[in-house]
Amino acid sequence: MSSTARSSLTAELGVRPPDGLHTLTDESLTHLADRLRDAKQRQSRELEVGIDEALQIVPRLVRGPVRKILFG
Repeated sequence: MSSTARSSLTAELGVRPPDGLHTLTDESLTHLADRLRDAKQRQSRELEVGIDEALQIVPRLVRGPVRKILFG
């Protein structure tokens, strides 16, 4: 496992990759890191959509402050 592939995967996981992944090629590790990054971005977008939909029941004038209170 090259240090570039390992550090890319570590960055996406937020922890050291499991030892079992040492059998994967650098290309596979990079692909895995890319898929994890894509999944995180997709999850973040979907969460934003869900939050926006949930706030539709809140009067428009107070949505900003409510969003800030609830979601920082």
